[in-house]
Amino acid sequence: MKLSKFFLCVCVALVALHLGMPEDLSASPRVISRAKIPGRGKVVALTIDDGPHAGFTERLLAILRQAKVKATFFLVGRMAATTPDLVRQELAEGHTLGNHSHYHNNLLSLPPEGVVTEWRMCNYTVRSITGEFPRFCRPPGGNYDASVLAAAAAEGLTPVLWTANAADCTGLESRDIAQKVLSQVSPGGIILIHDGVEPTVQALPHILTTLKKRGYTFVTLDEVLPVSSWVEKPTKSAAPSM
Repeated sequence: MKLSKFFLCVCVALVALHLGMPEDLSASPRVISRAKIPGRGKVVALTIDDGPHAGFTERLLAILRQAKVKATFFLVGRMAATTPDLVRQELAEGHTLGNHSHYHNNLLSLPPEGVVTEWRMCNYTVRSITGEFPRFCRPPGGNYDASVLAAAAAEGLTPVLWTANAADCTGLESRDIAQKVLSQVSPGGIILIHDGVEPTVQALPHILTTLKKRGYTFVTLDEVLPVSSWVEKPTKSAAPSM
């Protein structure tokens, strides 16, 4: 059953490569670098990259549920295709879903058509699971240039960076991950952590509790850039050559 779901998602994504971007999904070319919301005071956005990962995502969701915190999950398309139930659970629990490319390649190492393929395949994979296109994206490793940003905008995506990097993919222990995040957070900050990392799961409760004690409230990117303020530009993107 899981295998058939995987092939279904892949087929949908491949078909999407030959379709233009829907005319009502072209976002503003802005780049979100801070989670500023007028009148909201000390807010911070928690973003979680690289998932979903069975055995990890469920535990992250349980921690967020208990803490009553909503986050933004930047999904890798191929990972989403293999665990669609986790993607649906993230959405059902009120979290925002973003595009983290399909294969998690360094986009600066790809030709222009390859960058388009990465964004578009992930977009259509997420839509095949949830019925909705993601609005936000994050280039893997934070590697981007003007052409990467332009390709994202053409696919209806608003790029999002971060201000506090947990560096949790470098082998740090949970205590060091928490300390690194907490030392970098300021009002309007965007926290970057990763799915699929055991010390991160262990560090997350302390990070959330400490920031709440410091007077922070957590927001999703949908709150930072509501749909009502989303600038739409009708365009049609050409399908990448295969």
